Amino acid sequence: MAELAHFKNFAKLKDTSIEFNDITVLAGKPSTGKSYIMKMMYIIEEASYQEYKNDGNVYFAILSYIEGFYFHDKDKKLPQSTFLYEMLDNKNYSGILNYLMKSNIEIYNKDRAIKILNEIIKDSKNIEFYLNNLINSIFINQQQISNNYELTLNDIHLKYKNDNVFFTQKEVYRTKYEVIFVETPLILEFKKFMNHKKGKTPYHIESLLNVLDTDYSFIDKEQEKFIKSFREKSQKIIGGDIESSGDSFIFNRKDDKNYDILNASSGIKSIGLLQYLVTNKALKKGSVLFWEEPEVHLHPEWQKKMVELFIELINAGVKIVFSTHSPYMCEYLNALSKNKELSDRVSFNLLQEKNGVVENIILKDSENWDLIQSELLDPLEEIAWQYL
Repeated sequence: MAELAHFKNFAKLKDTSIEFNDITVLAGKPSTGKSYIMKMMYIIEEASYQEYKNDGNVYFAILSYIEGFYFHDKDKKLPQSTFLYEMLDNKNYSGILNYLMKSNIEIYNKDRAIKILNEIIKDSKNIEFYLNNLINSIFINQQQISNNYELTLNDIHLKYKNDNVFFTQKEVYRTKYEVIFVETPLILEFKKFMNHKKGKTPYHIESLLNVLDTDYSFIDKEQEKFIKSFREKSQKIIGGDIESSGDSFIFNRKDDKNYDILNASSGIKSIGLLQYLVTNKALKKGSVLFWEEPEVHLHPEWQKKMVELFIELINAGVKIVFSTHSPYMCEYLNALSKNKELSDRVSFNLLQEKNGVVENIILKDSENWDLIQSELLDPLEEIAWQYL
């Protein structure tokens, strides 16, 4: 189902909305804010994911202590109380602490439990903390965007003012699985030369490096079937597999010849990176993938293949946002989206700048589809006419 994100005073976007869907396309000329939009949406999803992981750690740590408590009356016959579990499910951690501190019921190792729970809750961070850190890491500082911007997305409202991000959200979480941002597939080649120390590279790059270093062990039958199918389809395109070799990667061709990733073509790295993110189980149902200009390095035929692989991913439950200058990818995806199964799952956004202000046009096939072709193909037509 499509969602509208409204940007106000956000870089060149003074007052406009972007439509997001299972596949979201951001098209337009350079410097119209596509990268800024993608990075901000990545930040929101990643902050939500980090809060979910951290809160989950807090939840299970407290649960383990509750289950270790021994509740009893003077005759040691009082059964373990269930209302503590109710408070835990409602994330009322302070209520649990207050109960432990005020209750007359004897609790085994009570003082130590209170001390440890205080430390756990003190160390838990809220989503505004993650948002501020992520924005400062990815954009260098908040002023790179503007000194007073707002973003509204359904249940989310984010406002930056006076050097602080203020965030409200009716629902607790949006994202519970990996959020991945691909700025360039050449990260496969650069990985072993990059500084892996925390804080030395922008967060979205550092995060992808960590994803590439991780083999996510959880798998079920549905995911196993998807991985096998996706691997076979990507193998047919690039003629082999991208595999980890410790601090780098190799391209394992079908003829059993292995090549260092440095010697693989840029196109193979692009399709291969997508393949690897699936085979190492990072991309799965519930994940969100952001990809800047996936057409870079790809022949038009492989651009179409990338679109097909994206559709495989959304059918497996992965959401995708990508920016593009490619009329081929846009036209092909638009044609495929006419199928009943995709008709309500693809959103095209065309960002246009006029007098320093960018406005977005949400493209509908029957209304204004010709605008995207004009925006992306007019420069080629001008060149053709110039030399006729």
